[in-house]
Parts: sequence; structure tokens; C-alpha cells
Amino acid sequence: MADLIIKNVHKSFGDVEVLKGIDISVPSGSFVSLLGASGCGKSTLLRCIAGLETVSGGGIAVGGEDVTALAPEKRDLSMMFQSYALFPHMSVLENVRFPLRMRGERYGNAKKQRELARQALEQVRMGQYAERMPRQLSGGQQQRVALARAIVGQPRVLLLDEPLSNLDARLREEMQVELIELQRALGLTTVFVTHDQDEAMSMSDQVVLMRDGVVEQSGAPEELYRSPSSAYAADFLGAANLLDVTVSAASGSPVATLAGGESVPVRSDKTGAATMVLRQERVRIGAAEAEDDARVPAQVISRVFRGSEVQYLVDFHGQTLRVVAGGDSELRAGERAELSWSSRDALVL
Repeated sequence: MADLIIKNVHKSFGDVEVLKGIDISVPSGSFVSLLGASGCGKSTLLRCIAGLETVSGGGIAVGGEDVTALAPEKRDLSMMFQSYALFPHMSVLENVRFPLRMRGERYGNAKKQRELARQALEQVRMGQYAERMPRQLSGGQQQRVALARAIVGQPRVLLLDEPLSNLDARLREEMQVELIELQRALGLTTVFVTHDQDEAMSMSDQVVLMRDGVVEQSGAPEELYRSPSSAYAADFLGAANLLDVTVSAASGSPVATLAGGESVPVRSDKTGAATMVLRQERVRIGAAEAEDDARVPAQVISRVFRGSEVQYLVDFHGQTLRVVAGGDSELRAGERAELSWSSRDALVL
């Protein structure tokens, strides 16, 4: 059952159409990421869901109820902002209690509200900081307080607008794990906005890739990564090499002709001019592993050592390809090399 349904949503600011007919269904208890480059419309869509922006067309339903025309506080949603937006004059406890005060009839008297606020702080491991002021907290601690405030009212849907972007890399990774564990424990239906593909792929049940106000592709992270529907999706989700090829099937099995005239087996149900997608980690530099692997000549342009792996840029008939090898690979710039890959890893769009 879907907790959140977005149907043909449009949003314009003056003559500029930012959202151009968005359709998304978010299953109950799932974690869905809106992913895309800056300006694609993902944050505008989140604000429309929250009721902070009025849609220009289409509808939004939460728990089977049409909330398109409802005020934000009547939608049974909660939103955590990128800036955390903590009140500097309130203690941590009162910051978390604030949304309960706004709807006092539902959450009881002040004593009951403070009990609920303390419980939320304990859930994010911030119970011992209840009486502190926001200025006395680190960035990571403020982020946890903002999260506690977002979940304290047990909303039907939790909206997160790039909440981890202000954290350093190590703390961001830790908070990704904690956020997912908390979301699973509470069973919260969650919509998460990010421009970080690794964040979206590692945290989500479903990824909605947006581009210029439309949904480019939507599905499970594995589906988007392994079977991108377009060159844009392939390049945005992971490091992909995109090669112009011509596909034919004269012998019954599809074959792609590369820029240098080499013919290699591919996955394709179409023929003619096309784009072949090769993930950098699927291209091997050195000897082929199987007899029917594709083999093509190349020349190393540069080598970057990253500890457990080496990242190469190689020239293949004037095209620059990215290749990842094991950390013990020692090819140097200017050396000739052979590239190889399995036909199952060569996807044609």
C-alpha cells in the first residue's frame, strides 16, 4: 500500500515550469530518494509535498487522503531541513517539543509533550543534552536534534531535504547508517532529497532520478545501476564509459562495432547506431579472463593510486575511458595495454 502518491504534479514560478508532470508512488514504510543535479526540481517537489509550495497542477495524497489543498500542519508530515533550523533561544528539549506545542490537543499537556520529546531525543542518542542550547552543540549533534524534532510526532511521512550535506565525510557515513536504522525501527515512510548518488544508492529502497523537472528513471538502486534507461542515467549513477557504436546481428548474436573497427559482443535487442555503456569497474586492464571476452588495444594516459585500487584514464582511438584495477597494478602513463570485458557487462542503449 502506498503512503504517498504524487500524481501528474506541475509547478511553475512565473513563466518557468520547474516540475513538468511528476508521478511517484511511495510504498508504506519505504525509503525513497529523490536524486538529481542542482536545479532538477527535487527540493521543489519536496516542498510541494510538505505544502510549503502550492502545486500548479496535479495532486498529492497521503494515506489515501487528498492533501493537495491542505495547510502543511494538517498533512501529517514532518520535514527536516538542510540547515536544521533549530531555534537558538530554545533548549534542545524545547526545540524537539515545539511541533507538539503547535498541536497540543493531539499530544496532551506540557508534561506529556516533554516526555515524548525526551523519548525522541533518546532515540537519536541525545537524551543527555536535553537542557543544552543549540549553540553548545556540534554540527552532528544539531543534526540529531533536528531529526528528533522531525520524528517526535510520529508523522505518516518523513521528508528529508539533504540533511547530511553539512556534515564531514566520516560523520556523514555514520549518520547514513544511523538514519536508516532509525527509519527501519520506526517504520517511517521517508522521502529523502540528495544530489549524492552514493548516498541515494546505499540508503534507498527506491531511487527516483530527476532531470529538468521530470522523472528520468525510477526503481530499485540495483535496477538503475545495472539497467539504466538512458545515457544520462548511466552517467549519473556511477562512473560509466559511454561509447558510440554500431550494432548488428548478422550472425544471430548482437555485435557492436567500435570506433577502431573492432567488433565485440553486447547485450542488445536493437540494431543500428547506439551508445554502449561500460562501467569502469567492469573493464579490465590486462589479460582477458574468458575466451569470448572483448579485447581492444589502449594506451594509458594517467594513473591514480587510491590504496586498494588504481584508477586509470586510457586512450582508446581518441576516446578517454576510465578503468579501475587492483591496488597492485603498476602500468604507467604512455604504456600500451589491453582492455577486456565480458559481453554481459556491455549494455547498449
